[in-house]
Amino acid sequence: MSLGLYNNPYQYRSYVNFSAASPNAPEVIAKPIEKVENVINNTVDTFVKDQQDEEKKKSHKTAIAAGSSVLVLSTLIALLNPRFSGKFLGKLKNLSHKASINVQKNKDDIFKSKFYKASENFLKKVFDIFQFTNSANASKDLGFKWLCTAEKFNGVENETARKILKTCDSGFRKIMTPVHDGITKWFDGISKSTVFHKYKSAKTKMKELDDLIYSYKGKLSPSEQKQLEQKLSELKASQQYFSHNNTLERLALQEKAMSNLEKDFKNKLFNGYLKQFKGIKSEGTFAQKMQHNKQIIKDNMSFWAEDMLMPSRNTFEQNGKKAVDELMGNGKDIRGKYNEIIDLISPYISKEEKNLLDESFKTAKKKLTKANHSECIDYFDKKRDLVLGGAPSDIISGIGMIGLSGIAVGTADTKEDRVSRALTLGFPAVAGIGASMALTAMLFSGVQSIIYGSLASAGLSQLGSIADRTLNPKKPVDTLAQAATKPAGTA
Repeated sequence: MSLGLYNNPYQYRSYVNFSAASPNAPEVIAKPIEKVENVINNTVDTFVKDQQDEEKKKSHKTAIAAGSSVLVLSTLIALLNPRFSGKFLGKLKNLSHKASINVQKNKDDIFKSKFYKASENFLKKVFDIFQFTNSANASKDLGFKWLCTAEKFNGVENETARKILKTCDSGFRKIMTPVHDGITKWFDGISKSTVFHKYKSAKTKMKELDDLIYSYKGKLSPSEQKQLEQKLSELKASQQYFSHNNTLERLALQEKAMSNLEKDFKNKLFNGYLKQFKGIKSEGTFAQKMQHNKQIIKDNMSFWAEDMLMPSRNTFEQNGKKAVDELMGNGKDIRGKYNEIIDLISPYISKEEKNLLDESFKTAKKKLTKANHSECIDYFDKKRDLVLGGAPSDIISGIGMIGLSGIAVGTADTKEDRVSRALTLGFPAVAGIGASMALTAMLFSGVQSIIYGSLASAGLSQLGSIADRTLNPKKPVDTLAQAATKPAGTA
């Protein structure tokens, strides 16, 4: 197996065989990493040509190569757990809608109209495929949840076999149910904390804005000061919507809205979808049955769990937007309480003070809008995935990818090599993948979590390289350089 790493100050063999693996196993992981790192090595060689910078060059290669390794591993996790966020799918839908508008705008231009029509159709197909992928992924998550938590084998007719199987199942569930529920609860706690943290940040900015408003109070007439006090009192009352306790209550309402999701999803999957397929024993030719089944898939591309909960999500989103607009306005036809206060103060302050007030208002509005979006959209989508069992299956996939990095460490020829690989690949890869999964729980998008996890891995790899040089200061470079030229599989 090759991870193609050039760990400073040693260069490992390009290919290392491990007998326990399938003949195809090395290529699954090694090939993409090797291709990425070849580009990295060539790029670093191009920019760092001075021989005295050779040590620096090797150090850069080590860090970037470890980062690219965890990037590939994290991407494999994403491929095994393809869960596309509502935010991403919403962008696809908006792009498709814009393409549709451009079709009408350019209907007299044959070339442009055809281009936009093709773009619209392509984006719709991609959207449908991603939605269907979400359904397939949710079905897989639900299956793993059933395996870990549901009582099984009640329908086995043979009494002896049923008792044995139920006893084994009971022991398995006794171990796995707490683990499954614990992982789900842990991810849910991280996601909730993210929402609360964003609201805390928004409240800090609103407090700064409130203090700035108070500082201008003395410039108003006595009657206008009373008017300002009244408006500020109304403002404080409206801000209570975003308090910790009220937010906690709304999150509980989201959970209540999903109380029947698992049951409804199973019913949709088994009674509304799978039963429509024609099997081997059904009437018709093979081609006719395949065409029928293909049409069933084509007609059911939407994400069923999302469809079931969309009315509830829309309600939460509308209520949240209304609460934000009540404070901040929408920049169009709705004037918020802050807008009214700024209008009251503006005639009595200088241009510089007005600019400062406007900037403080924009910052507070941006923070509050993002926090509310995190609550009503990001957390809602994450909670839906958690109810269907998404977090534990993600953990299992992550453990598998970490295991692959462990193979790379374990196949080193000597103890010193294993220490070097553990410091420069093993630990950074584990930490990077862990960071990626934690960031996903913190409501980051999948792409963001993979990128940040890879950057964390690259940084830890640099520290690992320093530790490696400290622990193995006298290890000859030539020995490993010679090992790198040995044919694969030789002693």
